[in-house]
Amino acid sequence: MIGPEFIVAIEDLLAKCQRTSPPHTNFGYRRLRNISGNAPTPAGEETFEEWVEQAMQALDEWDVPEAQKKQRITESLKGSASEAVRNLKLSKKDCTALDYLNILQDVFGRTEKAAELMYQYEHTYQRKGEKMTEYMRRLDKILHQILRKKGAEPATVDKIRTQQILRGAQPLDPVMLQLKTREGNRELKYLELIRAVREEEALLEEKSLRRGERAYAQPVRHNEYSLTEDDSLDTYGSEVDRQEQLVVPISTESAEKESTIPAYREIQKAVKKVQEAQAELEQVHTDLCWVILKVAET
Repeated sequence: MIGPEFIVAIEDLLAKCQRTSPPHTNFGYRRLRNISGNAPTPAGEETFEEWVEQAMQALDEWDVPEAQKKQRITESLKGSASEAVRNLKLSKKDCTALDYLNILQDVFGRTEKAAELMYQYEHTYQRKGEKMTEYMRRLDKILHQILRKKGAEPATVDKIRTQQILRGAQPLDPVMLQLKTREGNRELKYLELIRAVREEEALLEEKSLRRGERAYAQPVRHNEYSLTEDDSLDTYGSEVDRQEQLVVPISTESAEKESTIPAYREIQKAVKKVQEAQAELEQVHTDLCWVILKVAET
């Protein structure tokens, strides 16, 4: 007959084995794709921005020792990217995996400051014919860069995203009209927002298929041969935003020089009046569309 002392001894032995045995650190591990940092992006590689976004997310999720995190990052580097990390290790001892990503960001990442990225974010608008989910994806790419450069606090991300979607969406976008009817101006968490948007897009697509129509027309890109795919200053033809881009000063020094010219000051006043009138008109237009939608539902 096996006594209780024997059972306790076996349990202690199993506990010690579990503490001393290394975890299965490679179980379910998906290797990062190769990156060289070369521009234009070579065939078979992701763009640097896509790669570093995946690497940052993976770094937060990897439950492995620091040495293995660094190994997983370096094994995906080649060419100029590998040289950048090698130079970092020569100049700084005890580098972390996050140090590797930071130096790669400094060498190959976007050079805009946080304030410039925030301005770009606030002037990114939904394109004609663009789905709301696609518009949100473009916004999130810029928002991720703002967070990396400490231009916003993570706790404010949902508020910033909701404000810009309400401000930058097409005035007659059917998904946006439905969201305003359902949620008003309430701040939505990302999960709530993307779920609500996808539900509305699915319903819209279903209704359009029944009528034999398309839910969204093809996007209209003005000067498409002079704009890149990641161009952020896409607007829906608002005269306000075109005027804003005209009056943004290039530098403090040039602004001070121009402000001394009386004619320039008069132009600024006129532009400001146009902006205010246009903003009021757009608000009235949005409110009218909301009322029409409510009447149609009844």
